[in-house]
Amino acid sequence: MHWTLDVTFREDDSRARERTLGNNLSWLRRFAITLVKRHPVDDSLRGKLLRCAYNTDFLTEVLMLTNV
Repeated sequence: MHWTLDVTFREDDSRARERTLGNNLSWLRRFAITLVKRHPVDDSLRGKLLRCAYNTDFLTEVLMLTNV
């Protein structure tokens, strides 16, 4: 999981210095990876995240888990 977080979200380069903020951001990143991995589209994790960024309908599918 650490490699995925570092490559996808560049977590090691995070500038969050406050401990609580860092923990919250880490939790959100792990949650986002879990949601994207559960979506059935055959694409890489990075590809799915980019598709979520560009297409709000796909983002809604990922968040609502409608096509799982």
